Amino acid sequence: MPPRRLPRAARPDRIAAEYRAALGPSVQALLDLLEELVRDLEREWPKPEADNVRTDNDRDVARLVKRTADKLARAVKAESITPIATKYAAATSDFQRSQLAKQARAAVGVDVRKLTGIDRAVPAQLEQFAKVNAQLITGLGARLAEDIAEIVEDATVSGSRWETVAKRLAHAGLVTESRAALIARDQVGKLYGDINKQRQENLGVTRYVWRTARDNRVREDHEALDGDSFEWSFPPSEGHPGEAVNCRCYADPDFSELLG
Repeated sequence: MPPRRLPRAARPDRIAAEYRAALGPSVQALLDLLEELVRDLEREWPKPEADNVRTDNDRDVARLVKRTADKLARAVKAESITPIATKYAAATSDFQRSQLAKQARAAVGVDVRKLTGIDRAVPAQLEQFAKVNAQLITGLGARLAEDIAEIVEDATVSGSRWETVAKRLAHAGLVTESRAALIARDQVGKLYGDINKQRQENLGVTRYVWRTARDNRVREDHEALDGDSFEWSFPPSEGHPGEAVNCRCYADPDFSELLG
């Protein structure tokens, strides 16, 4: 008998958006250092008519880039990110529990939130989320420093005008913001999927049905999996829902075995 169609589980998009907003001050600290560098570099950047002083300017530019890289490496501390990540890990866990409870009530008439053992191993997942996210967010400074160094080195070698360099540095700031948004969205989605898997297995659910977000942003290979049934112990080649970067698919529990 095919698994029963369950109430559609909601995605934790709001939590991901709130998490990204909470990371805002940390991201802004990096952007402020970039803005400071841009102001300093504008004063030092060689003018086209001043080739005879390019060597001295290049040394000053390199010094500014190195100083900024050191500041970026220290700008965001893990101890400031960990409490934020911990808060939104807990929010994701609570949200996932409510979605699974809604589906379990419809399928087997049981409030899984009252069952003992449903959260087995979940606290460790939340702790790992906080640890990994602290590393990812603190690493944004180093990645921005690498982007800056590459832009300035390329521009120095090619003799680019300041206007061109300034545009590329501004784009590097946008990339940093995009990276932060991707981390928040991707990590919350991954955690949701990981907890969903853990709690289903804690309930004795061994299979799930792949569901997509049903919009034009779904990957073609994931769209092809929509409605297919898989074992938690034997994932498809794409991995379980939510494991791929920025995957918004989810796993509907198959309660058939529990229903006999």
